[in-house]
Amino acid sequence: MKRTMIATSLAVLSQVAAAADLLDSWRASQQYDANYQAARYALDAGREKVNQGRALWLPKITLDAGANAASQKYHPGRDTLTAPETSANGDQYNVGVSAAQPIYRADVFVGADQLSKQTDLAEVQFRDAEQQLILRVALAYFEVLAAEERVQLSASQKEAVSQQLAQARKSFEVGVATITDTNEAQARYDAITASEIAALNDLEIKRNAFQMLTGLDATQLAKIAEGKKPTRPQPPVMDEWTQRAQVENMSVLAQQLNVDISAREIDRYRASTAPTLDLVAKYGSSWDSDELSRSGGRDRSDSGLIGLQLSIPLYTGGDRSSRYREAIANRDKEGSSLEAAKRNSVQQAKQAFLGVQSGAAQIEALEQAQRSSLSSLESTKLGREVGVRTTVDVLDAEQNYYQTRYDLVVARYQYLYSRLQLAYAVGQLDEGDVNEVNQWMH
Repeated sequence: MKRTMIATSLAVLSQVAAAADLLDSWRASQQYDANYQAARYALDAGREKVNQGRALWLPKITLDAGANAASQKYHPGRDTLTAPETSANGDQYNVGVSAAQPIYRADVFVGADQLSKQTDLAEVQFRDAEQQLILRVALAYFEVLAAEERVQLSASQKEAVSQQLAQARKSFEVGVATITDTNEAQARYDAITASEIAALNDLEIKRNAFQMLTGLDATQLAKIAEGKKPTRPQPPVMDEWTQRAQVENMSVLAQQLNVDISAREIDRYRASTAPTLDLVAKYGSSWDSDELSRSGGRDRSDSGLIGLQLSIPLYTGGDRSSRYREAIANRDKEGSSLEAAKRNSVQQAKQAFLGVQSGAAQIEALEQAQRSSLSSLESTKLGREVGVRTTVDVLDAEQNYYQTRYDLVVARYQYLYSRLQLAYAVGQLDEGDVNEVNQWMH
């Protein structure tokens, strides 16, 4: 008895665990989607930019060492006993340490700030990739559910028409109906069969797309629960959303950083003509072998220095001027791209806002239409039984009812997706929004 209860409990739990909802799908895609993983690595790389900027101000220390085979020949202007002509071959060795600490470098100051902004850009781009992943997962999820509803619609219509076809044939056989009803029912049945085949094919395509994105089994997804009431956007004023989108949209933020980075590039080439001042220090030793030394033994020389090194660029062959003009053109290009990003964000916000607003109204209207179409179907069936309606009328009423039911389900998916799109338009889409939409699932 206990084993049976345990087995039953495990079976129930396995069925529950197998049904993934939208939140499960989103979390799975974070580990499975290759594009998201690439964005994560790009973030890691981008975060190193700020460290590279700090390194520009730190001292650079270098160790140098060398070993050379040397040949020396001395030819005196006058050959004497004290200054004879000599020739020697031997080895020379040297080792030394040098260090340089920037004291004043305008280009380093600009470059460090530019690298810091590149790190900020990497953060924004990753955040945008994360939000886009939410949209991609939600779209794939809802498309699977909509395709399943389409298959269910075709199956329900096929079953209903099959019953009407059988009844029409029976009525014709007993002489209470014409062959027209039978032919009409048969034509409807054949058309629905073709539609069902197309719906099954589309469902398989949508499931494959979802599985490629999340790695989950697309045959067990939680569907939308009945009874959930849609809400209008809050705040309910479109202008407030469009204003936020022009400031907080991820694409706008990224493009604004691109403008800032390109502007600092102009500053960098301006600063390239400024003098640079470094604190430098060196210390080293060199050795000459016995054959080359003056003393007849291995000679060693030590040297060291510390001081300031000033450099003033005078002429670069026109390279700096050309790069400066190029940087100005790139800054202007990024400025135009920023304006385009703002306009696109406004369009996204408007479209998503209207999608939520009209979607809520459409759901309410379709819920009423579903109730009305069901009443109409029941009345039409009753009318056919008493002889005031035909089989065609019943088929039309059934088609209207099932299509309305399908439209209602799709409207709910579109409404929920528009909610996510609206949050994305203002740069605020996160797991909290996914969780809110997930409350509609069961």
